[in-house]
Amino acid sequence: MHDHSSFYRSFQQFMQRSGEPMLLLRQGQLLASNQALLDVLGYQNDLLLQQMPLSSLCRSAEDNTQMHFAACLDAGQGSCNCQWLALNGEWLEAQCHFTRLVDEDEDILHVSLRFQDQFGPSANVQLQLYEQVFDSSNEAVVITDKHQKIAYANRAFCDLSGYTVNELVSQDIRLLRSGKHDDDFFLNITLQLMEKGFWSGELWDRNKQGQDFLCQVRLSAILDEYRRPCYFVGVYSDAGSHTGSLHQLRTLAYQDELTGLPNRALLMQLIPHQINQCRREGGSFGLMFLDLDRFKQVNDSMGHEAGDMLLRMVAERFSAVLRTSDTVARLGGDEFVVLVSHASGPESVSRVAEKIIQCLEKPFLIRGQAVEVGASIGISLFPQNTEQAAELLHQADIAMYRAKKSPESSFVFFCEDLNQELVHYKQVEQQIREGLKRGEFIPYYQPQVDSLTGQFVGVECLARWRHTSRGIIPATEFISVAERSGLIQEVFLQVLGQAIAHIGLWKQMYDRQIQVSVNISGHQFCDYQNIEQMSELLKESGLAPGSVKTEITESSLMDNGQYLLERLAWVKTAGFSIALDDFGSGYSSLRQLNILPVETLKIDRSYMSNMEDEPGDRLIIKAIIQLSKTLGIGVVAQGVERQEQVTFLQENGCHVMQGYHFSKPLPAAEFERLLAAQAG
Repeated sequence: MHDHSSFYRSFQQFMQRSGEPMLLLRQGQLLASNQALLDVLGYQNDLLLQQMPLSSLCRSAEDNTQMHFAACLDAGQGSCNCQWLALNGEWLEAQCHFTRLVDEDEDILHVSLRFQDQFGPSANVQLQLYEQVFDSSNEAVVITDKHQKIAYANRAFCDLSGYTVNELVSQDIRLLRSGKHDDDFFLNITLQLMEKGFWSGELWDRNKQGQDFLCQVRLSAILDEYRRPCYFVGVYSDAGSHTGSLHQLRTLAYQDELTGLPNRALLMQLIPHQINQCRREGGSFGLMFLDLDRFKQVNDSMGHEAGDMLLRMVAERFSAVLRTSDTVARLGGDEFVVLVSHASGPESVSRVAEKIIQCLEKPFLIRGQAVEVGASIGISLFPQNTEQAAELLHQADIAMYRAKKSPESSFVFFCEDLNQELVHYKQVEQQIREGLKRGEFIPYYQPQVDSLTGQFVGVECLARWRHTSRGIIPATEFISVAERSGLIQEVFLQVLGQAIAHIGLWKQMYDRQIQVSVNISGHQFCDYQNIEQMSELLKESGLAPGSVKTEITESSLMDNGQYLLERLAWVKTAGFSIALDDFGSGYSSLRQLNILPVETLKIDRSYMSNMEDEPGDRLIIKAIIQLSKTLGIGVVAQGVERQEQVTFLQENGCHVMQGYHFSKPLPAAEFERLLAAQAG
């Protein structure tokens, strides 16, 4: 094997990125090893190992290691139990699995090892992995680890994608996604891989040059000895006959795949074009931001497929009632935008809005069931409101939210009152930016108590704003602005950093590991970079994995179906445990809940507040407690304020509670005094 061969370099990169000890042998001599093996054996590098004969480095109980190795070269694979010599002179027990790799010049023996007490994918898994990779080398093959990071790509896959091996390895596989598939598409793939271990079908991806291509893809989940997926293998074959012309690809790039309407990318080109035309001709136009009412109930009760059918029907009705000069686009989800051209004033735009509302009055028939939806519409006008494209869309969005809150009207024009709301929003946003610089965002703590012993078993961290002039401001007054302005992660990290420092200090002072729970928004849940930043804080603290529990609302999970499992895997592998907050407020699929890496259910506080007056709420609380026991996960009751609630929960098997009955949220110093009293 020549050092300059691409095969050798690619395989070495794959080995180095694996957490499982591996090495390559040639004619009984160590050719290369990875860092994981050096770490286990205690060597700084593999120079010493390469100088040692195999008989000095490895031995088996039957002393037939050499025979095993020779037999593997003939058979192509094999395994045995061996002892390997560590730098300190200790012999370490390991399971060894051998696979013959064939290069242009000679046979190389690949050895993967699993030492006693070593966690990670078993060697049998690695054996299956390598067999699939090299047996399929005539087709495009890519391998990702369980975190969706690319671990290997063969030459055919590089040719297909336009990337080199070095550009692909360690990158997230979503680098290749075209954006042409909806949320349910990827969720269905994930569930099939989890349940059946394989998936096949057509997939649109995007190459390095930005062009989309269609492939027939076969995906397989490689399981470890505990039946958990540890690698995913994708085999791609050309579906070029279906790719169409470059013109078709460009059309797809500007077209919403589900409805056939223009998408956001095209809309953001049409609005400036309309602005320029109106400036030349002295005209005006209106922009409508539409959000469907009661759409979520259809998705929750009838499923996403029914929701997709409804969106297509809605799009058809919109197109039927609009003029040919008007444009309706789908932004995503149940949000649409209508560009009303040649509008003479608010009256003409109002007539279009009324047509849209009227066209939705007739129920939609889906699977034999009548479904009713409405629309909330926000309207901005050019040039009356603004002459900037992005600002027009933002103003229409704000007006739509006002329409959604207003029982009197289904559509609202952006006006001075809303402009004042926008001014207030921008003022709060600026104050948040200044507060971040001054470190004004702090944690408050509300204990989670074992009601049988009175001991703290955890604490929920709640964000507060220590404003320079207004004092302590609760999260409800600033979180929505922080989320809409994109500042939520900075606020979150400022609070989380202090919370991690506090629990580290309390562990030293009182010899107690207090698990802290933090709320994570849907936006943070979607962004892997946010999870990485959180993970870095945890690593730097030296606290054990699981010391911080992320609380994700049930509705956030339901709204992010496309990457549901992999996003939860991000959080889990970053070192955080997971709680499902406000459980019972949504419509989680029990099928999904059974496979999600959730460790705790937090009962929605609304059931606690109504349990005395609503017998049905008592039944729901009992059902959630029983469900948690059936799934083998923890349960926490929040919003506990009275002794009657404590007694009811204890009688039904829920002992961990949180609420004003035990303590209100406290600043760090006051919570520490409670800790000291318990330790005292």
